[in-house]
Amino acid sequence: MTNGATCDGENNSPSWGLYDLFAWKVWPERFHGGREYIQKFKDAWVQNNKLKIKMEATQYNMPPELLAGVCWIEVGGDPNFIDRVAFEVRSFDWSGPDWVDRNLTITNRPEKTSFGAVSIQIRTAAETLGLDASKMSAQEQSNLAECLQKDFYNIHVVALHLRQLLDLDGLQKNPPALEEEAIRVVGARYNRGRGLSLEQIKKNTSYGDFIVKFWPRFQNLMK
Repeated sequence: MTNGATCDGENNSPSWGLYDLFAWKVWPERFHGGREYIQKFKDAWVQNNKLKIKMEATQYNMPPELLAGVCWIEVGGDPNFIDRVAFEVRSFDWSGPDWVDRNLTITNRPEKTSFGAVSIQIRTAAETLGLDASKMSAQEQSNLAECLQKDFYNIHVVALHLRQLLDLDGLQKNPPALEEEAIRVVGARYNRGRGLSLEQIKKNTSYGDFIVKFWPRFQNLMK
């Protein structure tokens, strides 16, 4: 399941919880809440993990700023325990038998739950690791979710996924460098999934546009 990476490795990263959510959503910016609060959290998380980000970017032949940009966008937001609650509710809802799952379920499939500080769906993580999430038991999915909540493993899977997305669209002409258009596309692909055609992806590259726009910020965080 781990694709050569051990399911451990914490780096004492900042952890996003209910207090942080309150500070982001309720505190006014004049008291250092709001957007300023969450941006400082994102900066601190990426800086705290910069050595791992650089290592994984080197391993998968991409600019560290790309991986840092995806990390920066994804960390923060909903507290981590919400993902676990959603997963447990969905797992119960989809616990069978097959006729019930096909006709009476009211939630998304459990493998569509996202986990990790750098948010990634269980299904996407499984595909990245060469697994079929639909054939995994609830316990196997839960074990993968636990691994994704370990920051080092989380970063590893996200880096591998980005590598696969770069290869999917043939975006990299001179590794590890990436042209701006390639950054826009792979960022959008990370956000919108493998299922869309390249033409469909290019119609909305806002996620990748953000990474390009703030590339200098991510460079500074990697210093």
